[in-house]
Amino acid sequence: MRKTPLFLLPLILSLTTARPADVTGPYFGQTPPGKTPEIFAPGILSLTNRLEDRIAFSPDGKECFFTVWGTNYSSAKIYWTRCVNNVWTPQVEAPFSVDDFASSPCFSPDGNRLYYHYANYRRPKPHGIWMVERTSQGWSEPKHLPPPINSDYKDGAYTETADGTAYFCSNRPGGYDDKGDIWRTRKVPGQPLQVENLGAIVNSSAWDSCPVVAPDGSYLIFTSERPGRIGSSDLYVSFTNGNGGWTALVNLNDYCPGINIAGFRCANVGLSLSPDGRYLFFTRYTTKATGEQEDVYWVENPFNKNKPATIR
Repeated sequence: MRKTPLFLLPLILSLTTARPADVTGPYFGQTPPGKTPEIFAPGILSLTNRLEDRIAFSPDGKECFFTVWGTNYSSAKIYWTRCVNNVWTPQVEAPFSVDDFASSPCFSPDGNRLYYHYANYRRPKPHGIWMVERTSQGWSEPKHLPPPINSDYKDGAYTETADGTAYFCSNRPGGYDDKGDIWRTRKVPGQPLQVENLGAIVNSSAWDSCPVVAPDGSYLIFTSERPGRIGSSDLYVSFTNGNGGWTALVNLNDYCPGINIAGFRCANVGLSLSPDGRYLFFTRYTTKATGEQEDVYWVENPFNKNKPATIR
C-alpha cells in the first residue's frame, strides 16, 4: 500500500480537521430565555475558565461589549465583538481598554457614546466614569466625565435614560452607606448639572449599586446587600411615582422566581437591558469548591412595555 508523503500530512490534516462553526444571528444565535434565568451564550461568551461581567449591546444589536476579570480580579478588561454579515467577529480587547483597568460598559441610548468604569489604584489616571464617542474613524480617545458625576470618591456603574438623565453608584458624602448609594443627575435647561441621592426608599444602610434604568425612566433595577435579601446581594426594582420619587422596592423574585438565589457567596450584579427592552442581563457571582465563577445571565424582562408585569 502506498504511503502518504510526510510533507503532505499537515495539508491533509488541515483539510480534514473540523472548523469551528461560525457564531451567527441575534444574541449569538441563542434561544431567548423565559421567566427562568439562563446563562447567556455558554461556551461562546460565558466561559467556565474566565470571569465575565456587565454586558452592553448597541441599540442595533450588532455590537457587544463586556467585562472580563483577571484571576482573583487582578485586572479588568473590556472585550468587544460585532456582527458582520450575520457572523460575529472574534472577541478582542476594546482599543480603549488595552493596558487599562476598564469594566462595566454601557451604551448611550443613541449608541454614539460608550461609558465605562476605570479604577486602577496603581496608576495616577483619574478613577471613575469614562466615555468614548463614536467617530467616522472608530472610537474617540477616552474622556473622564466632569463633576458633579465624577467626584473625589468612588463613582461607577453608569446608566442613562433617553433624555440624558444619568444614574450611577457613588460613596460620596451625603449618602446612606459609605460603600455606595445610587445617585442621579438631571439636565435642567439654564441650570448647572446637579447630582442628587435617590433617597431612603431606594438606598439603605447597606451597599446599593449596579443600577439599570428604563429608557423612559419608568423603572430602576439595581442590586443591594440590604437586610432581608436572599443571597449575598439581590436584585430589586422600583418604579417612578410620578413626582420625581420612587415606589417601595420589590425583590425581583416576585416577578422572576429564581433570579435571586440563597447563598452567602452568591451575588447578582452587572445589570443591563437588551436594546429592545425584552431581556434583562445580569452577572451572577458564586463561590464553589472549584473556585470562583462569574457568568452573564439573561431572563425575560417582566417590565418590558410590550408585556405587562405580573407579580406571582
